[in-house]
Amino acid sequence: TAAPPSLGEVARRVPGVMSQPAGAGQTAILVRGIGLVGDTTTAVYFADVPIAGPSGTGSDGARTSSDIALIDVAGISVARNARGTEHGVGALAGEIAVSPTAARIGVSEASASLAAGLQEGGAPSLAASGMGNLPLGPSAALRLVGYAQHSGGYVDNVRTAQRNVNASTTRGLRAALAWEPDALTTTDTLVIWQERRIGDSSVWSRDLGAYRTDRYFSAPTRHDFGLARLRVDRALGAVTLTSVSAAYLWNIDRRYDRTRVTQLQATDPEGCMRYFALETTACDTAQAETFESYVLGLTPTLLHVPIRSQRQIQEVRLHAERSTGLSWVLGAVIDRRHEALRSALSSVSLPDLTPQTYFGVRSLAVTRAQKAAFANASYRDSAGLRLAAGLRIESYSLVSQGDVEVPNVISGSIDSWPRTVRRSHGWQGSVHADVPIADHLDLHTQLSRTDRPGGVNTAPALVTGHFTYDGDTLWGIETGLRWSLDQRLDLSLTAFLNDWRDMQFRAFSDNRSFAYLVNIGNAALQGAEASARLHAGRLRAGLDVSYIDARLNRVTDAAALAGDARADDRLPFVPSLRANARVSRRFVLGDTRSLRLAAEWEVQSGFESTFRRDDPNRARTRAHQLANLDLVYASPLGELALSVKNLFDSTAILRMVSNGYGADQTLSAGPREWVLSLSRPF
Repeated sequence: TAAPPSLGEVARRVPGVMSQPAGAGQTAILVRGIGLVGDTTTAVYFADVPIAGPSGTGSDGARTSSDIALIDVAGISVARNARGTEHGVGALAGEIAVSPTAARIGVSEASASLAAGLQEGGAPSLAASGMGNLPLGPSAALRLVGYAQHSGGYVDNVRTAQRNVNASTTRGLRAALAWEPDALTTTDTLVIWQERRIGDSSVWSRDLGAYRTDRYFSAPTRHDFGLARLRVDRALGAVTLTSVSAAYLWNIDRRYDRTRVTQLQATDPEGCMRYFALETTACDTAQAETFESYVLGLTPTLLHVPIRSQRQIQEVRLHAERSTGLSWVLGAVIDRRHEALRSALSSVSLPDLTPQTYFGVRSLAVTRAQKAAFANASYRDSAGLRLAAGLRIESYSLVSQGDVEVPNVISGSIDSWPRTVRRSHGWQGSVHADVPIADHLDLHTQLSRTDRPGGVNTAPALVTGHFTYDGDTLWGIETGLRWSLDQRLDLSLTAFLNDWRDMQFRAFSDNRSFAYLVNIGNAALQGAEASARLHAGRLRAGLDVSYIDARLNRVTDAAALAGDARADDRLPFVPSLRANARVSRRFVLGDTRSLRLAAEWEVQSGFESTFRRDDPNRARTRAHQLANLDLVYASPLGELALSVKNLFDSTAILRMVSNGYGADQTLSAGPREWVLSLSRPF
């Protein structure tokens, strides 16, 4: 779109990493096939602060990654192996760290940018942003960033005749204050406020054709996010003491058109028995017809889920960093996250979605607390040898409570559950070695162990014995070679094996109204990644290719609840092959002007949405490709760029599922878009 790339788009440019949209404002990030369900598996850090998506009504927070706009960002790093010894819970598989540009003391600067986009078959998009860096005397500076983005949308509703229903708007402000009170102390304060409004889900139905849906009404989603962070660094001779204090509030207001699910439940025999309070005898024909009439009378149906997520973090670490010799870090962290949500089902009148009858309301409260101590050390010599090891010891608790305010006899959401506490202790460790074996040729190897705590399911109507679930553990090993030639050509090849034990996965209630988590067994994820980088004068090129084979190798009894998963089944939603190629050429136009032409191409193999091929809810995607083209004119006055996103107008399917909302519910990249942008420094 006319806006800067999202976090998911950036992640897809890294070998072994993919992102999948999962609903309005939701994105799942998978590293080497690990992700999608349960709590976060890929930690996302923004300015030293881990930002994790809240749980939903199905105990699943991994599908909501940070959506903070990537405006005025100094750098983004992506780790494809576990960073658990440094960052603990949430870094089971990998990590993405976003570093916004800090306030610069003694520098006056400003910039502004404007962009406009036109989509094939969609509505126009607009984006604007501005930045100002203001010195506040000799030892302080303030950096202010503001932005507004509107994505015009491209999904049309054939039932309601509404066009571009998935339009969205994002607005935000960011302020960073740097202050150096003395020669030994630096402070960095950051405050962020961002609001996002999404008209409706971007899901479309493959049966209706690309970018077309037939939902009964548009269900908007709202995200409001506020963050405050204070970092203080104090030099203590040869070591540095760092303190990071942070808190954020994330309010999400989700709405879903649940009409089709309610219609399907109208013929559920067990729902009819609950309606007539029959314990052992099935409904007769007259009762079944009465129940069906009652349920259909509750349509159109709205599911409304407001969520309030609060998090407070305090981390302290003592560290010594050296270019050669011994470097080390000792630290401790206290992390508390509380989520309160309310799930309400109601029949509504259209078009204003006014609730008429509430027939299912429940409230949930989930609190996660983590305490950890960690240590990391590394040794590096002048010849390029590097040895590193890390260990993290942590305790974790999860407290859950659910109250049914209005029983739902249709789905079986009837019983509340009392305050339930789940405590666990764990450890995470890693060892790493970079060894030069010849001129410009290095060997690296890493072995790691990370874990993710167990928890309490928040879904009602559970199968007996699955009210709670256990933690899962990832043992990972990788080894690779890197060859560099005169800083012009870099080649790397890496092989990896991840042993995912007691894997958490999603199961569904018998009537498929609720999702919950179970431990289905062990999985082996193995593969290889190859990368090439060329820097030859004004020419830049890159190629990344990754292959992964992800299969179950042991199953538990609970695997029958997750699509009857069996040993040797491939993991759902994991493509086996991904490739990304980039090339750019800069042309000099005089002393101060230049023209840059850049192209990017991405290809990904298809995947299946279930373990078993004979699963009635199975959906399969095809391989897709995406190509982008950029032409950038640069001068002292700024940059003017013309970009084409999805050059070949490919219907690139990123996620597809068959569920109660319909067969082959599809999320994809948007259609071709032409974007013209202008940025100007002052």
